[in-house]
Amino acid sequence: MSFKIQAIFNICMVTISWLSLYFIGIKNIKRFLPATIIIGIMEILHAKVGKDRKWWVFYNKPNTYVVDELPFNTGPLFLLACGH
Repeated sequence: MSFKIQAIFNICMVTISWLSLYFIGIKNIKRFLPATIIIGIMEILHAKVGKDRKWWVFYNKPNTYVVDELPFNTGPLFLLACGH
């Protein structure tokens, strides 16, 4: 996947996820936000440690965490954990 297509995909993924925040409701956001933040921090650490220890192999090597994995963590993963 080219960098331009990947950037567009990442922006769309994060934007659509955050637009669904309206449907979750303020009660659920307040209730699950602390756990969501902890899950996000743990996922960032998991990605860092896993990459350093070579727990997995990528055929198409990711360039950086910010470009390749952070959009998933701030988009769907964050909102699914917050709206659970």
